Amino acid sequence: MPLPSQVHQDSALENVSIAYKNGDLVAQRLAPMVNVRHESDTYYVYSRDQLTLPETARANGAEANKSDFSLSTAAYQCVEHALKSVITDRSRSNADPALNLEVDATENLTNHILVRQEVELARILAASGAWANVTSLTSTFAWSANTTLSNPLLFVDSAASIVAQSSGMVPNVGFINDPTFRAAKEHTSIVDRIKYTSAESVGEALLAKLFGVDELLVGRGIFNTGAEGLADATTNSWIWTDMAWFGYVEKNPGLRKPSALYNFVVKAGNPVKVLRWREDALEGDAIQVSKMFQIVAPMSAAGYQIWNTIQ
Repeated sequence: MPLPSQVHQDSALENVSIAYKNGDLVAQRLAPMVNVRHESDTYYVYSRDQLTLPETARANGAEANKSDFSLSTAAYQCVEHALKSVITDRSRSNADPALNLEVDATENLTNHILVRQEVELARILAASGAWANVTSLTSTFAWSANTTLSNPLLFVDSAASIVAQSSGMVPNVGFINDPTFRAAKEHTSIVDRIKYTSAESVGEALLAKLFGVDELLVGRGIFNTGAEGLADATTNSWIWTDMAWFGYVEKNPGLRKPSALYNFVVKAGNPVKVLRWREDALEGDAIQVSKMFQIVAPMSAAGYQIWNTIQ
């Protein structure tokens, strides 16, 4: 009887393959997209004059007091982020049925562009001086301490009150990174709060209700600092640092609509542009993916940073 190795030659499976995939990326939900026609421009910013309390009483026969508003402008400058890959004719003709090189290349390039967008948002959200309202937790009050003194609900309630007072807007969105989420959902103050009232396990939706926001986003994006071809020998890192952020984000951008974050995107059809062309000298087809954007924080008073949630 022939041995199994004599009647079968190993080849690539046609119905299974393994690929790394990034965790949940939140940039496109946390920073609402604003479609723009030009790569750079300005937008109007209203002052806080609308929050003043002018004298409104008018005596008989007297003129009404005058009240005006003032404007300033802020600028944006979109940057194009682009990558390409070349699929040679030889690679395509030699590819196994389990591989679709065009799809694989397009998805890989798109993922890199979206991860870059996530990194840009992480830089802005965690930037020193970017937000008017900031607190840095000591080890006693870090959410990972899991004590009554480190109760996350008290810190978030305080943050919401401060944002409402400083901007006039109540936070509707919260953000925490993955380690902070895991510390919060197991925190004794949160578990005690729901143990007699809910059979739900503590997830994003339940924490959002407890924090008093419409949506709680958890940053699980990762990146690898290794060079291409060497990444398997390099440890992945979190994109997001150990922090929490709560603020007001306008879901339907428009005129006179305040928001802590916006993402200006030069859009002509799909905001992620895919091009394909022939590279005769390389005997292959080039695929390029690009996106032109800039994430801005136009209203620093509408956000609140909480640093050092994990210690």
